[in-house]
Amino acid sequence: MTIPARPLRFGLVGTGHWARITHAPALASTDGIEFAAVWGRNAGAARALAAEHNATPHDDIDAFLSDVDGVAFSVPPDVQSVIAVRAARAGKHLLLEKAHRHL
Repeated sequence: MTIPARPLRFGLVGTGHWARITHAPALASTDGIEFAAVWGRNAGAARALAAEHNATPHDDIDAFLSDVDGVAFSVPPDVQSVIAVRAARAGKHLLLEKAHRHL
């Protein structure tokens, strides 16, 4: 396996409970990636979470996507799906959890 010349820059979409206690710490401690950016619907929460991990907060999703190589998600499925499609179309790696949908 080839080691990349630089770590993949990952951003986190979401700032809620699971983003703070699970997703952000996992991204910050994973070898081979740089936890680089945070975007959330609450700009103040995005700034606070980004500051905890030396990441860049974003309030604009397009600027967020241009700042990263990959995107991890910690938001409700209806929010995740729309942003995941945008990220995929922008050529970003995606780290998604399976969402349940009740029919």
